[in-house]
This record gives sequence, C-alpha cells and structure tokens, in this order.
Amino acid sequence: MKSLFKHSLNVKLLCALLLFVSMYGCQKSDQLLEPPATDAASLSKPPHPLKQSDESAEIVYQWYRFMSVLQRNVSPQPAPFVAGRAYAYIGVGLYESVQPGIDGGSSFGPKLLEMPAMPKPDQSKEYMWRASANAALSSLFKLFLANLSPADKASIDANELAVYNQLSLTSSEEVMKRSEEFGRAIASAIYDWSTTDNFSITSGTYVPLNEPWAWAPTPPANAPAAGDNLQYSRPFLKYSQTSVAPLMPVAYSEDPTSAFFLEAKEAHDLGGTTTATAENKATASWWADAGGVGVGLPSPYHFLSIITGVLESQQAGLWKAAEVYAKTGIAMKDGPINTFRSKFHYNLLRPITYIRRHMDASWLSHLPNPPYPEYPSGLVGFYGPIIQVLINEFGDIPVTDNTYSWRGDAPRQFSSLSQLRLEAALSRVYAGIHYRFTQMASIDIGVALGNEIHKVRVVGPEYK
Repeated sequence: MKSLFKHSLNVKLLCALLLFVSMYGCQKSDQLLEPPATDAASLSKPPHPLKQSDESAEIVYQWYRFMSVLQRNVSPQPAPFVAGRAYAYIGVGLYESVQPGIDGGSSFGPKLLEMPAMPKPDQSKEYMWRASANAALSSLFKLFLANLSPADKASIDANELAVYNQLSLTSSEEVMKRSEEFGRAIASAIYDWSTTDNFSITSGTYVPLNEPWAWAPTPPANAPAAGDNLQYSRPFLKYSQTSVAPLMPVAYSEDPTSAFFLEAKEAHDLGGTTTATAENKATASWWADAGGVGVGLPSPYHFLSIITGVLESQQAGLWKAAEVYAKTGIAMKDGPINTFRSKFHYNLLRPITYIRRHMDASWLSHLPNPPYPEYPSGLVGFYGPIIQVLINEFGDIPVTDNTYSWRGDAPRQFSSLSQLRLEAALSRVYAGIHYRFTQMASIDIGVALGNEIHKVRVVGPEYK
C-alpha cells in the first residue's frame, strides 16, 4: 500500500531547527538556510493525512540551497561536466526515492540506458517519502561529490539529522527508519549504476587538424584539447547515443565580405578585452560564473538555482519537484555528451584564432577560451535542454535569476524562460569566445534534446 503521510510544522520544531542553524553557524555560518516562516493558523491545525498534491518539497529545496552554500568556496572548483554528471544522477536518485509514493508513477528504469531495476519498498507498510528523499539526497551527495572534505561530510550528516528530527515529529520511529533505509538503498543502486557509464573528460587520441578552419590551441594558455572522450560516455537517452549537431549555418570563409568574417568581427567588437562594453562584460561574467573561488559560483549551482527558483515559484510539490530535478539532470548529462560529439566532429576554430589571423594579431577575448572546438556551444549545451525541460513543464513563464544575491548583486529579471536562455547564449559572444550563429544553433539543439526528455513519461495523473 502506498503511503500518505502527515505534514504539519509546529513552533517547537521551527525553534529547534533554527537553534541548530545558529549553533552550527559558529563553524560555517551560511551553510544552512532558514526554513520559510509558517503562519500561526497552520501551526494550530492538527496533523492530517495529505493528498498527493499536498506533499511538500521544501526539504528538497532546502537541500539544494544547502549544497550550493556548502560548495560555494570549494577549491579547486569542480569541472562543470563532472559536477553536472553528479547532479544528473542525484536528480534521478531523488525521483526514485519517492517514486513509489506517486499515484500512477513509474521508475525511470526501463526508459534510461542500462538503468537496472531499483529497490522496491514493502507495499504492505507505511513510508514517509520526505524521509526517504532526505536520506537519499544525503547519501547521494556524499557518493557523487568527490571534492567533499571531512568537514563538508559532517555538515551533510548534521543537516540530514536536523531534517530527520523535523520529520520525526509527525511520524513513528519505525516508519522513519524504514523510509531512511529505502532512500539509502536507492542511493547505493544509483551510484553502482553510474560506475559503468564510461565517463571521462580527458583527451584521447585527438590531434588538431591542419586546416584553416580547424580548431587550434588558443592564447594566452595555448592548452591542448580536452574533453574529446566525453562523447563516448553512456548517456541517459538512446537519442543521445548518436545525436550530432546539424551543419553549421554559416560556411567558413576568409573573404572580408563573407557572413563568417562578419560573425568574427562581431565577436571582436562585442567581446574583446578592450572593445567590450562594461555591460557586456558583466553579462558575460554573470553567465560564466566568473571570478574564481568565493566570487563565481561553481557549476552546476547556477543552473540549480534557476531550477529551484522556478519550482518554488510554481509551488511544485514533492512529486513534481523530484521529476523535474530528474529530467533537468538528464539534460545536464546528455547535453554535454551530444555537444562534445559535435565539437570534435566539426572541429571549428575559435573567434580568437580567426581574429588574430585576419583582423588583429594582438586581440584577446574578455574571458579565456576553453580548450576545445567552438561549434556547438558548451554553455548552451547545458542551458538549452535544461530550460526546455522547464518550458515543457510550466510554459514559457517569467523568471528571476537571483543566483548572486549572496554577494549583493541585484537579481536579473526575464519576461520568459526563453529570454533567459537567449541572454545566456549571447553572453558567450560578449565573452569573445563564440560566434553568434553557433549560439543560436545551439539553442535549437538544446530545444530538440529537451523535447526528447519530455517524451520520457514516468507519471500518470497530473499533479503538483
């Protein structure tokens, strides 16, 4: 029997949790965030069984915010594709940890490549699915985030205990322990599955091509190519096993009157260290999460901040939130795999190489160039499908990006999710590291992957 459980916070609980936050804050004052205030009327109501749509996702949101703060000052910052892969599996694991409680829900198991059958709960017994999610997330973070220090792991354990104590006020110890065990079993199964995906961001046998249009190491670092092995990692979707970007919409040319020359000229004018405006530089740095440790947020926490903000604005409950974290996780893993297969298929040179050969031999881009070919865009390889997943779930709604409120930056307001995606894409032109045609084509590529992800159905009736 799938369980429905009680949900009611009281004043003692809120005080206890805030006391834990303030005490622990003596060591790391900003690693735990205050839970939202609860009105007095709701506190006075007795506990009652809840409908599916009433399940709260607040503990999940709290966990994602908590991890963003915990990892904010990590050094060295994790490689974006490594961290994105970790949160891809974490999202799927979160969903699987609550899936048995979803009326009409089903596992991702038969739908994702080589995903094994997940552990099953005892259908005759009661579970608290928030407690399962709490235990699963705590375990998943420790399993997948290799850069955690012993102090970080202790912080995660302390947060798990605080949430456990919060939830145990409305459930028996027997139910809580059973739910914890299930969540941890899911985390272990997800991690075991992940170890067989052949993931690698190293360079294999790639040798730069001796062609005028081909990628070459870029100044000032002139680092060798990296990431060509990523294309051989196992994706989540069958679609992503062979997906390759369409032909570049603008043909390579060195003719000063050609469309390609004009695209490079735009990157020169908008994205140079001495030619970019202060506004364009700020936009480029915002989306690049530039600045280093303690200034720029490490990947993928900017994506996750937007995802969490959208879910909260739409008042998504536990079931919907878990599904969306899983589907945006699929985007975080498959997007880069598809992108890098295409990058090393087309091998297009970066604007800095073209500009230095044909326009200005001393020109430098506002932001450093990553060490791999230009087409399609790596950043949009993340944001494109992630935003499309959100559009498919909630529509092209207005959105606020307040990722950097912690450092005093004003939030960026967008009339739609697609407008946010467009600004993120154009930010790489302002950085001087991409052509506009690449960014626009990369949006279309991301939309196509997001739509493929949307076809993966794991729920029955609509729910929040």
